[in-house]
Amino acid sequence: MSSEKPFWEGKTCGELEGLRVKITWNNGDTMTSTLDMVGNVAHCVSLSPAIRSSSTFVPYSGIESIELVDESISVPDDPEYERIDDIHDVCTGDIFVATNGNRFSVVAVDDDDETDCTLAVMVQAEIPDFHDWMFNSNFAYALRRKPKLPNHDGLWLDKDDNTWTMRDGSVQITCIGADDWCFTRAWFSPDSVQVLNAAPFRPAKVVEA
Repeated sequence: MSSEKPFWEGKTCGELEGLRVKITWNNGDTMTSTLDMVGNVAHCVSLSPAIRSSSTFVPYSGIESIELVDESISVPDDPEYERIDDIHDVCTGDIFVATNGNRFSVVAVDDDDETDCTLAVMVQAEIPDFHDWMFNSNFAYALRRKPKLPNHDGLWLDKDDNTWTMRDGSVQITCIGADDWCFTRAWFSPDSVQVLNAAPFRPAKVVEA
């Protein structure tokens, strides 16, 4: 664990005003914004109990980290996530990425889409479990975690605990029936529809009887 002190430690809110930061909460949500004179962001998200610029900045316990942002560095999307550009393809559990770079967890979808607010997202605020409907104009794209697929030789279990095998480093796998342990004749590539529908996978452990 790093012993380096956070940049904000011992500083007042006034000293931090105007700094561009990335905030990460304990539940994984993130936001990138600029600190104001009392150490808050986005005019509605409180990061500390401070109410004056002269107050020492101390983040709430629900915040995992606050880091300075280098605007000159472009961070690529996580390869474990799939990018979704059509707002109507977004589902509950996806990550809403706003046009300003902030990220939120999607908690509801308006299927009727009669307004300009298709998605509701979880917003970190003083009110627990507070969520808000986002305007579609704020939508840049969404991220969805890619399902875990077999990527090395051996036995694998799918989401329903059926056993599969991958061998010789090839892109073919075969399913072993859970009841009679007979090999299925069909072989599929790891990115086939049959395999994707069975995801996520996890390596199976072999135990001697």
